[in-house]
Amino acid sequence: MNITPWGENDKVTVSAFEQKVGFALPEDYRQFLLNNNGGRVNDQTFFVKGLGQAVLMHVLYGLTNTQSRGLTLGYWLAEHADDIGEKELVIGHDPGGHQLLLVTDGEDKGIYYWDHNYFFPQSSDGGGNTYYVAGSFTEFCDSLMDSAPAVLPE
Repeated sequence: MNITPWGENDKVTVSAFEQKVGFALPEDYRQFLLNNNGGRVNDQTFFVKGLGQAVLMHVLYGLTNTQSRGLTLGYWLAEHADDIGEKELVIGHDPGGHQLLLVTDGEDKGIYYWDHNYFFPQSSDGGGNTYYVAGSFTEFCDSLMDSAPAVLPE
């Protein structure tokens, strides 16, 4: 994964967040927060099978961010408290503001692309607006691909 991380966290900070949300984070995602505290994803895409297209990733949220509280997990947890399940977190977004959802428990456990504003026609057709991407955070990171540079006409 090609990211510009926002720093590191200590175990006390991550554990305090887990206490706040009321569940343990998956170990791979916990390690990501410890080592990177979120970050800007640099020109990488992931494929959303349910949409039939690659999506450019932009940001993975951290626990703290000196630039903007809107880049933190806590901000998005509060923002979408009524929209997501009790063991789910909004963990990042693409440049258009569509978000990644981490489901930490149950048979639907994994990473999902959440078209919360119904931008894509598939989301408006009544089939739902979340699309499975990967079974774990590690699998999601491994699926990221370098995006092809745009070719400008001469």
